[in-house]
Amino acid sequence: MDPDVEKVRNDLLRLTSTPRVTGTERNVIPLLRELMSPFSDVFKVDVWGNSEAIINPGGKPVVMLAAHIDQIGIIVKDMTEEGFVRFEGVGWDAKVLYGMRVKILTPEGEVRGVISTLPPHVFRTYKDLAEKKIEIRDLVIDIGAESREEAEKAGIKPGIYGVPDYEPISLLGDYFSSPGLDDAAGVATMMEALRLTWESRDKIDAEVHFVATIQEEIGLRGAEMMAYKIRPDVAVAIDVTFAKQPLMPAEFILKTGKGPAISKGPIYHWEVVESLERAAKEAGVPYQVEPDFRGYGTDTWAIQVAKGGVKTGLLSIPLRSMHSPVEVISLRDVAWGGALLSEFLRIQ
Repeated sequence: MDPDVEKVRNDLLRLTSTPRVTGTERNVIPLLRELMSPFSDVFKVDVWGNSEAIINPGGKPVVMLAAHIDQIGIIVKDMTEEGFVRFEGVGWDAKVLYGMRVKILTPEGEVRGVISTLPPHVFRTYKDLAEKKIEIRDLVIDIGAESREEAEKAGIKPGIYGVPDYEPISLLGDYFSSPGLDDAAGVATMMEALRLTWESRDKIDAEVHFVATIQEEIGLRGAEMMAYKIRPDVAVAIDVTFAKQPLMPAEFILKTGKGPAISKGPIYHWEVVESLERAAKEAGVPYQVEPDFRGYGTDTWAIQVAKGGVKTGLLSIPLRSMHSPVEVISLRDVAWGGALLSEFLRIQ
């Protein structure tokens, strides 16, 4: 099929422009409600901020599609007497953070800052610095404050969150770059499946839950909550996966622009894998296979073992520069993934 990427691009522009670092997923609920509720019979949000759109309530089997809405970010720990901000992060390599722009999300609004770097001249001169492995605990954010009091006056205090200060951009062709495509790309794939399924809902028998899960980045917590509550018969998690790029070890073979990846391995139920492959062929979309003997840390882990076991699969969007402020995907893979999932739901 020839993918229509413009709806996907618009969804991603809005999703990635909304800060949703783990712990602040409630910020994106109004947008999810706006984008998903017109294409569902029911839209619900639980006490922790997991959002779900339901099509065909009362149908059989019960199917759950899940993509996590949170993105990696930082949390403020303290301020120095000179006004620099110390922080912790999840999912970051200090090499990526070093020199990055950030937005700190205070109750009074966003405060912009930069993660401090030392000049290369200093590294060359001081051997102990040149040989030091930089850790996140060594880094600070420079917001331009000259004292702790000035930082506090700007709204900085322990326990508030921050995100990379980079705008989403379109690259050549159908390529797109932004922070937080892990897992905005999966959410956009799920929303494309939601729209297509809603258009042909008279052809499905299943009750389908399209779930934007919270707190995946710190332990798959939202998926565990929702799988326990929904008790699906069948489930598919939608996430991103490592795409081939320079410096990547040769074992990583998936490519952007060649279709979403269907995972095969012990934790992916064979019936779901077979149905995903059949759906890809019947929908006429390209797909790739990701052999995965141990299972990566996606929502699949939590859903598979819920309530005594769920037939679960994983569909992934290949992504370059993962867990950085410049993640890159092909919009075609997202559109194809939505079409594949819609066909998968039709054959349940």
